[in-house]
Amino acid sequence: MNAEWTGGPDQLIEADEQRHGAARQFQDTGVPLLKLWTYYYGIGGDVDELSLDAYLNEALHLPAAQVGLVTTALTELTLDDAE
Repeated sequence: MNAEWTGGPDQLIEADEQRHGAARQFQDTGVPLLKLWTYYYGIGGDVDELSLDAYLNEALHLPAAQVGLVTTALTELTLDDAE
């Protein structure tokens, strides 16, 4: 867990579920980490590639706003690949 985590137990459970879902989506899409990180950073993400990798391997929590950007990046990259 991230040492900066300040949410309560209910928020932690929800954050874990979101992290697990993002990790599964990342694995299912096969999008390379660098491509995901570049896209994520381009839409306003502010964590480095190593932290994103840790998040996607369920070893780090990210703030909710960053989780939303990761999810958006994964979704948009998946839609781009499907077209």
